[in-house]
Amino acid sequence: MGGLLARRTVYGFTTDPRDAQIMYAAMLQGLFRSGDGGRTWSSVSPELKDLASVAVNPKRPEELYAATTEGVVFRSEDGGKSWKRQNRE
Repeated sequence: MGGLLARRTVYGFTTDPRDAQIMYAAMLQGLFRSGDGGRTWSSVSPELKDLASVAVNPKRPEELYAATTEGVVFRSEDGGKSWKRQNRE
């Protein structure tokens, strides 16, 4: 698939609940997004690495969550353009 790293494991996968053509794949190499149903992929946030999962808020699809293999959670309110580390309470 164009832009998605070959022979690498996808640890987390989700789609936008309002548009199934928008997909996210969490990998050790970062978070990748497809806007065309998986035909092409691009890196969403190169600064995030070692990702184990990704989730989309079903009521606000521009709100994304990504978790690392170490259990650190990041949140984006703008579709992955910027991320904030979430503190444990």
